[in-house]
Amino acid sequence: MMLGGDDGSAPAAAAPAVGATATVERRDLVERDELDGTLGYADEGVLTAGAAGTITRLRAPSAVVRRGEPLYWLDDGPAAFLLYGRLPAWRDLAPGIDDGEDVRQLERNLRALGHDPDGDLTVDDEWDWATTAAVRRFQDARGLSEDGSLAQGEVVFRRGATRIGDAKAAVGQAAAPGRELGTVSGTRRRVIVDLDATRQSLARAGDRVTVDLPTGRTVNGRIASVGKIAEQPPGEDGGDPTIEVKIELRGKAARGAGLDQAPVDVGFAVERRNDVLAVPVKALLARQGGGFGVEVVEGGARRIVPVQPGLYADGYVEVDGSLRAGQTVVTAR
Repeated sequence: MMLGGDDGSAPAAAAPAVGATATVERRDLVERDELDGTLGYADEGVLTAGAAGTITRLRAPSAVVRRGEPLYWLDDGPAAFLLYGRLPAWRDLAPGIDDGEDVRQLERNLRALGHDPDGDLTVDDEWDWATTAAVRRFQDARGLSEDGSLAQGEVVFRRGATRIGDAKAAVGQAAAPGRELGTVSGTRRRVIVDLDATRQSLARAGDRVTVDLPTGRTVNGRIASVGKIAEQPPGEDGGDPTIEVKIELRGKAARGAGLDQAPVDVGFAVERRNDVLAVPVKALLARQGGGFGVEVVEGGARRIVPVQPGLYADGYVEVDGSLRAGQTVVTAR
């Protein structure tokens, strides 16, 4: 690494500062490369009508729909209820159907919604009398005809709570099976980075990154996936091919509403040092004759200790010299 260049990473020569102090720390340092990203939501999709009718109500953008709640209304009645599951609803769910994973998904939801009060329902691939009874309770609780069956489109399986996005239809318009009503997504936040394909080595699934949000907060993220195929950016001028990097946020930042498609800065680790001695960059002094040092304070006395700087990151610099963690050093004001 070049030290003392024009990039501002190394300190200029200065007389020893007085007054302000810091502590020599043992810590991890990570040098990061900041790239542009877009903050959105995971599990994006399109909500389509499952039956014909007149649209009488649509959820507002950013509304969150949870298990057992309707996603939209046709002919003044709820038309599609959200259930949780990975397999989409692809057939009518009714007594006599063949065994299948969709039956298991339905039964799991019926139990979670409290429609198996006596514990008669076995969550498996088989539709039996207890399944029919639970479906009737589901229908009764929602004012539906209690026929014990659910036509295709009456329920929608998604992986979890669903956030409503932009509308693609309006109240009063006619709907038909397959018509797009709006966009939907999960409630977990996700960041997308279109990474220059020549820099693919920066991103590996599982690596940690930092994300600077528009609110000013910096949060932690993890690379969930890295695209395998490079794509040409849209537009007449084209551009360098990119690969899509998906990043999952952690902690409270992983949930919430608003800031959809907002620009963010994503910090990818370029170089890392683990468990090294480090001091604030402001503690580093350029010594006459060359080299660097830090001013150590011990028992009221001060002395300059020569050090060899290493990695610069997050306002700290790795130092190699006759220092130990916990010592006090002088820093510039």
